[in-house]
Amino acid sequence: MDFDQELQRVAARYEGQGYQVILRPKPDDLPPFARDFKAELVARRAGQGALVSVKKDRLDMEADSEMPRYADVTTKQPGWRYDFVILAQEPPAGRPPRDLRELTAEEISQALEESEKLVRSGLVRPAVLNSWAALESAMRMRLRAAGEAVGWGTPPQDMINESYSSGVISTADLPRLEGAYQLRNQIAHGFASQQDQAAAVHFLSELARRLLHESTAVKQTA
Repeated sequence: MDFDQELQRVAARYEGQGYQVILRPKPDDLPPFARDFKAELVARRAGQGALVSVKKDRLDMEADSEMPRYADVTTKQPGWRYDFVILAQEPPAGRPPRDLRELTAEEISQALEESEKLVRSGLVRPAVLNSWAALESAMRMRLRAAGEAVGWGTPPQDMINESYSSGVISTADLPRLEGAYQLRNQIAHGFASQQDQAAAVHFLSELARRLLHESTAVKQTA
């Protein structure tokens, strides 16, 4: 793996979303609260910023004991978030299981209702994971309705990028979706977060329901 080349690709992804990116930022390139941070990228656009740690693999990420502190400090700053990118992702092993199938629209809707019940019961962290899973299913359904080939093994970030570039996700919704994805990652990997998790569940539920509705409409006009 050519780390510098992969780093350029990560930077290009942020630039494609309207960010101005500095690779391997020096302390003076970082916001005041992060002058002692080690980050591979700092990305800025109007009123928003992201500090990005890029790791070769999951072991590299686990070896960085400062990441939880970086995430905690950054998410407390208005307009800033902490992202991390693992270059060597763990792809699904082999072919999908024989009994694997996509959720139906009804099952996705049921999952969203379950997420809302979890929030009302005070179980917000599992609600985030559950609502994100439902949103991924809804994104795949919406992209397939438009003729895109997505399914087992399609990375969520690829679906987000494709949804944005095709106009399925608006410019206004993109930062909120990216924030929800980061929140999902933080929870799934055992990090704490200062984000409003109940609000994220509500946003994911509303977006998933819109994508389901649009999927039906696109199929009917095809």
